[in-house]
Amino acid sequence: MLVTLCGVFISVMASNACSGQSVAEEWSALVQERAEGIDFRAFTANNPDWMVKAAKPELKSAVPALDALETSLLPWGENEAMVDQCMQVMFSDNHRCAQILGVLHGRYGKFIVQELESAALSNSFQWIAAISSAFDTGFDKNGAAGLWGMSPGMAQSYGLLSKAGIDQRKLAEESTKAFVLELKRLQRRFPNDEHRVLVAYWKGMAYATRWTGKPGYDRTLDEQLTLVKVLSRFMVNIERPSFELDWIEQAQTWQPLECEGEGIDRDALISSGNFDDRMLSELLPWWNTGFLTCIDAEKFGARIPKLAINEFPISRSETSGLEASPKEELINVVRSSESESELIQNVSDGIRCILHTVKKGDTLWNIAQRYPGVTPEELAEINGISDYIRIGQTLCVPDPR
Repeated sequence: MLVTLCGVFISVMASNACSGQSVAEEWSALVQERAEGIDFRAFTANNPDWMVKAAKPELKSAVPALDALETSLLPWGENEAMVDQCMQVMFSDNHRCAQILGVLHGRYGKFIVQELESAALSNSFQWIAAISSAFDTGFDKNGAAGLWGMSPGMAQSYGLLSKAGIDQRKLAEESTKAFVLELKRLQRRFPNDEHRVLVAYWKGMAYATRWTGKPGYDRTLDEQLTLVKVLSRFMVNIERPSFELDWIEQAQTWQPLECEGEGIDRDALISSGNFDDRMLSELLPWWNTGFLTCIDAEKFGARIPKLAINEFPISRSETSGLEASPKEELINVVRSSESESELIQNVSDGIRCILHTVKKGDTLWNIAQRYPGVTPEELAEINGISDYIRIGQTLCVPDPR
C-alpha cells in the first residue's frame, strides 16, 4: 500500500503554534533561506538585475481563469485576516519572496507544468513545491525531503529510495513524476475535489476523508490552504520576467564531476581543496554516501560549478558559531550587534550612520529588518556593494532616527 505524506507538511511548516508565527511568516523565512543557496547566489552574481525595483508588481492586462484547485479554494479567501497575512508577506521588502520564487520557477517551472498538464491536473499544484521547500531540491527536514517534501514512505513506494546512497526525492524530475502520480492516485479517491486531494497529500487519505472540506476545521490547515490560494493567484496575476534561459546558460557553465576508475570518493574530493562536505551536500544533495559510481554520477547528473570554495562562501544559518577558515573569507552578509555599533556622522555624504562590522550568519535583508525604513537595496547602494563583502569590513547603515 502506498504511504502518503501524513502530516509532514504540518510538522515542517506549522510550528507556529509554538513559535507564535503564522504559517505565512514561517514560509517567508524558508524562502529567504533558499535565496542563500549556492545556485541562487551564483545566479544573482550572473544576473544582478534579477530584482524588479518597483515598489509594487504590475498586474497583467489579462489574467488566466481560476483552475480547478483555485476554484475549490475560494472559501479560503473569505477570511480577510488570513489573506492579509499572506499578502503582507508577498509585498514585504519590495515583494522579495515573490521575486525569489519567480527566479526559481524559471529553473523548475516548465518541467513541472508539463508533467501536471500531461496528467490533466491543475497548474496551481506547481506552487506546492514553492510552499513545501521554496523550490529547494536539497530540502530535508523532519523526514520530508526534496522539492515536494516527500516522506520516506512515499518515496519508497515510488522507487525513489531504491538505489543505495541515492535519495531521488532530491532530484527534480524523478520527484516531480512521483508527485504527479501520487496526485492522480488521490484524485481517483476524491474526484472533482482538488482541495481534498491536496489535503490528502499533506495529511493522509484518512484525514482527508473525515475532513469537512470547509474552513474552520483546523486553523493551521486553513492558514496553509489560504497561502496556497494567495500564492497561486498572485504568481499568475503579476507581470514577471522568465528566467528559464538564464538558468540554462548557467547550467552550461557547470562541469561534470571527473570520474576515473569505478567512481568518486567523497573524502578524496574534499581533500582536493575545492569543496567541503557542506558544499557537496548542497550541490549534490541526492548523494548521501562516501562513494559515487561513475554510472550513477552520469545518470543523475553530478555537475558542479567551476568556481572554487572560496568563491562560494558559506552563509547558511547552520554554519553559525563555526570558526571561519581562510577559504571562507569572502561572504555576502552583514551583521551587527548593539555592542559593536557606533553612531557617526558621514561628513562627505551627509549620511548619519551606524557602523557595522561584517561577520558570518546574516544577510543584507536580515540587517535591514532591524531598522525600520532601511532596505537591503539602500544598504548596497550606500556601501557600494555589487557582489561580496569581506569579513572585518565596516559598513554604514543609515541611522533611522
